[in-house]
Amino acid sequence: MADTQISLMREFTLITDVNTDVHPLYAEEQGIVILPQYYYFEGEEIIYGDEILMDEETFYKRLANGETAKSSGVNPDRARRTFEEELKKGKDILAIICSSGLSMSYQTCHNVGQELMQEYPGSKVIVIDSLNESSGAGLMLHVARDLQKEGKTMEEIRDHIESIKQDFQAMFVVDDLKYLVRGGRLNPFSGAFGTLLDIKPILYLNEEGKIVPLKKIRTRKRALSELLRIAKELQPDPRYLYVVYTYNRAAAEEMADRVEEELGIKVDRKYHIMMINNTIGAHTGPNVLGFGFLSKKKWSEVEI
Repeated sequence: MADTQISLMREFTLITDVNTDVHPLYAEEQGIVILPQYYYFEGEEIIYGDEILMDEETFYKRLANGETAKSSGVNPDRARRTFEEELKKGKDILAIICSSGLSMSYQTCHNVGQELMQEYPGSKVIVIDSLNESSGAGLMLHVARDLQKEGKTMEEIRDHIESIKQDFQAMFVVDDLKYLVRGGRLNPFSGAFGTLLDIKPILYLNEEGKIVPLKKIRTRKRALSELLRIAKELQPDPRYLYVVYTYNRAAAEEMADRVEEELGIKVDRKYHIMMINNTIGAHTGPNVLGFGFLSKKKWSEVEI
C-alpha cells in the first residue's frame, strides 16, 4: 500500500513571495517560484517590483532625500496566473507566504488557492502563513525544500513547518525607526524610543507576525553585540541562518564574520548573506543589519 501511495503522489512546486527574501539564485536552482510584491514613491505613477525594478542605490538615496515609499502585496491576478501555470503542469502547490500581520499577501494567496482547487478538481494548494518576514520566513523555504528532497509529502512538510514555526527568528537593528512608523509596521509609541539618546532598539517578529521592539540599547555598536548575544542564547541551527542587510554589504560581511567567530556557525556567503528587497526596505530604510535563523531554544528559555 505504501508503494502505491508513493507512486500516486503528485509532484508539487514550492512557491513564496519576495518578502521572504529567498535568494533568487537558490530559488532558481531549487525550482522555487517567487511572487513579486510592489513598491512606489508618492506622487509617481510608476510601480516597481515585477518587470520594472529600481537599483538599491537609487532607491535609498530617494528615501534619504525625504521621499516616501509605499508598498503593496501580492497581486491576485499575478498569483492566480502563477498558481494556475503549475496546476496545468499537473503539479500541486505548497506556498509559504510572508506574515499576515504585515501584509495581505497571505490572504490573497489563500483565496486564490481555494478558488483554483474548485476549478481544478483533484489538485491541492496548501498556503502557509509564515507569521514572519525576510529571512525568518525565507528559511522556512530552505527547510521545506530539504524535506521535499527527502520525499516528504506536502502535508508532512506543512505539519512540520507549523510545528516549528515559532522557532524561526528574524531580528534586526535599524538606523532610524521613522520608516517603520511611517509605513505602519511599528506603532508610534514604540518608534519614539529611537528618537531618544541614540537608542537603537533590537526589533524582532513576534508570535503574531508583527514587528516589535525586543530590547532598547544605546548606540548601534552595542545593539549589534547584544543582537549576537541573544542569538547565541537561542542556539541557532547552523544549517539555517541568514545575515540580512540593506544597502551596506560590507557591514553584512562583518556581521557574518562575527557570527562565525562568536556563534561558531559558518555562513554561506553565496546564499546566506541576503540584501533585503526594496518592498521591505521601503519600511525599514537604509542600513538595516540583522539575521534570521531557526532556533533550538524557546524565548522562555533564554535571558533577554
